[in-house]
Amino acid sequence: MKKILIQGGQRLRGSVAVAGSTTLALTAQIAALLASTGELKLANVADTLAVDTMNERLQKMNLSVTASKATHQLIIQSQAKLTADDLTAITSTKIASLMTGPLLVRTGRVRLNKDQVPDEVIAGLRCLGADISLNDETLVIKAGQLKGSHLKLADIDCLNTQSLILAAVFADGITVIENASCDFEVIALANLLNKMGARVHGAGTKIVRIQGVTFLHGCEYKIAGDYLEATALMLAAAITNGDVIVENVYPQSVQGVINQLERMGCTVVVQQNGVRVLGTAVLLPADPQSLFPSAMYSELAILQLLANGKSSNAAMDQRLLDQLLKMQASVQTAAGELILNGPAKLIGIKVKAFDAGSAMTLTLAGLAAKGLTIIENGAYLGDEFEALPAKLQSLGASLQAKDFKSA
Repeated sequence: MKKILIQGGQRLRGSVAVAGSTTLALTAQIAALLASTGELKLANVADTLAVDTMNERLQKMNLSVTASKATHQLIIQSQAKLTADDLTAITSTKIASLMTGPLLVRTGRVRLNKDQVPDEVIAGLRCLGADISLNDETLVIKAGQLKGSHLKLADIDCLNTQSLILAAVFADGITVIENASCDFEVIALANLLNKMGARVHGAGTKIVRIQGVTFLHGCEYKIAGDYLEATALMLAAAITNGDVIVENVYPQSVQGVINQLERMGCTVVVQQNGVRVLGTAVLLPADPQSLFPSAMYSELAILQLLANGKSSNAAMDQRLLDQLLKMQASVQTAAGELILNGPAKLIGIKVKAFDAGSAMTLTLAGLAAKGLTIIENGAYLGDEFEALPAKLQSLGASLQAKDFKSA
């Protein structure tokens, strides 16, 4: 079991480059399922467990995958016929949801576990003409030619927006997704699909239009720098009152983070080689604003806890909340959201991560805490982030990642 040991209180300083986005790489790997000819050549692909696992999954579907970790390149050979349609073994809701549309339009049938995919995605597929039935705990989705439709999402959600875009690219006619997510992930997916021959318009706005096409082909595509990793490093700089330049990230992809940090009193400078974050000794309380990446709300909560006043945030997984409470975080739950009271004086203690996001959140908490924080299951960081402990060390964090034979 790998543990991360952090002696808190160190100010981070220096420059660090983020890897290619694992999140965007996974979406691109899934989009490859839609191509029936050519090769999808991906550059700037992160060396993470999540990418490796997806490569193995694609190979089981008889796609040829060639990965070069040394050059961070990945080539996926299109397959004219896909036969795999069973997603019941996939434990990730995000992966299952994103894969449902491509497999449905390529094979005509998908099997899922009940509640494996968000209800709004299922409702959207039904509006596009899919036939959906429930047999015990198994959901079976069938479709011939999907038809373009007007889909109005109840909530602005990145996963639901992406999943329905992937399903609609082959639908006959025009599909309109109203109340769509404006996240950078949606923009990046649309850019990739359009290079593959799709016609997706309006990505980055609340109304996305997809004009159906009959096939997609391979292309060359560079994965953008990981804006989630960049967000974490920018938060780490702010949490430690540091001075850090985050390189290899598009400022557009972290504009919501820039806005949030400035609202809380930090100074952010967009430079030619990246984004520079200068912390402040007096943080102002601020709730998450609309462009801040929803996937990083838990990490933002650590910065909010250090602010001089009360902030609110989205509800957090109870397992993670329990760990932060052990570190003496002052948090209350009210009306489905968190009330964060600062400035908190976090203390180092033994805590336990259960996925990459919780490992990241606890790492940031450890940077701010007084004393030694020991994070069990710290290896989860490697699922989605490439060499992040080493990057924090290079910035001056007193951090070690160690292997232990027992807990």
